[in-house]
Amino acid sequence: MKNTVPPKGMPWSAPVLVRKDGKKLAVELPPQVAADLKAGPGDVLNFTKLPDGEIQIWVVKKGGYASLKDMK
Repeated sequence: MKNTVPPKGMPWSAPVLVRKDGKKLAVELPPQVAADLKAGPGDVLNFTKLPDGEIQIWVVKKGGYASLKDMK
């Protein structure tokens, strides 16, 4: 019997140049990243480092804060 389940893999990979913007580092989101995250103007990206070292990125829609310091 033939296996009909497609192999797992990465749907896409998007290299991004990190540039200096004043004293901060900045990147532009590639279109496929913005689309998959459903990110738009005014949204906040959160970067979370997990105990195993993996870093997850998730979106807060039209967030009222830009960092954890703003969450009071």
